Amino acid sequence: MQRVADLDTPSMVVDLDRLEGNIARLQASLDSLGLANRPHIKTHKIPAIGHMQVAAGAVGITCQKLGEAEIFADAGFHDILIPYNLVGAPKMERLVRLARRVKMTVAIDGGVAAQAIAAACDAAGVEVTLLIEIDTGMHRAGVQTPGEAQSLARQIADSPGVRFGGLMCFPTKPAMGDFRSEATDLLARDGIAIDQFSGGGTGSHAVSKAAGCTEHRSGTYAYNDLSVWRAGNCELDHCAMSVLVTVVSTSCPGFSTVDGGSKTFTNDALQASGMNGHVREYPEIYLEKMSEEHGVLNLSRVAEGAPRPRVGEKVRVVPNHACGTTNLHDVVYGYRVRGARPADGSLTGDEIIEVEWPVPARGKIR
Repeated sequence: MQRVADLDTPSMVVDLDRLEGNIARLQASLDSLGLANRPHIKTHKIPAIGHMQVAAGAVGITCQKLGEAEIFADAGFHDILIPYNLVGAPKMERLVRLARRVKMTVAIDGGVAAQAIAAACDAAGVEVTLLIEIDTGMHRAGVQTPGEAQSLARQIADSPGVRFGGLMCFPTKPAMGDFRSEATDLLARDGIAIDQFSGGGTGSHAVSKAAGCTEHRSGTYAYNDLSVWRAGNCELDHCAMSVLVTVVSTSCPGFSTVDGGSKTFTNDALQASGMNGHVREYPEIYLEKMSEEHGVLNLSRVAEGAPRPRVGEKVRVVPNHACGTTNLHDVVYGYRVRGARPADGSLTGDEIIEVEWPVPARGKIR
């Protein structure tokens, strides 16, 4: 029987009860809204967790890159959306191979990508569904007007090898309702229907419903993290994933150093406030800054005479960004707490590891 406290550090650990609760809670919410659930697997990158999401009611999954889709297709997933412009001959070859095996949907925002996918699929005798991405304000991709969506949908509808499925956006914003309505009216004149409208963003599923989406893509909800908590979309107690680290130095007054830095937690989404990680065992202590292998805990809020971390002590840190942190770890340890959970969040020795998951989609950036 292995305990979390016995693990070498740094190690990524997941509270299985919290994970299962997060999956069930969002699924119930989407069911009540009448939205299909298409979770984004980039948060966990683990097929076993994806199967848990499908078993709870998800209609399919979302993968950001073809490498993730290939891993999950091999693991038995049959309905995959890639909400990302695919460009280049190698990616066309891989997309065609996937389309021979599973139902593939891809989001695009321009004629070049649409034409390339159509040509590759037509030559291979397969079909891929295309969604048109809408820019909701991030300005990284997406058509800008319903008129642009209409022109692109016409091109897709006239191309062999692909079919027009509808629209996609991230994150869902209230204005998308007006965009959808106008695009629907324009396309109706051409005899083209919008069957699928895929909204996205953890915590924005109610907005997706109001905007007229048919499905919602959430990723971080499975684990939750400080970014989701700051946005008011979860409780700290809903954060299922943390990183177990060891205190290696207390020499600097007001600070403690742990054996995990930006190669353990990722420096993505760092906060100017310096609150870049929540220490479960010491709620008043936070991860302030990182270098590659050092994480510096700020002790300024610890009361005089109150307990402080000791060299050799292990603590669990909830990171700012679960998705980026996942991509830095080869293995995830799933555990359950036997007996009552201590109110102060401390490790009791009753955190028993039930499963050791490799992270097969880690590093799949192509």
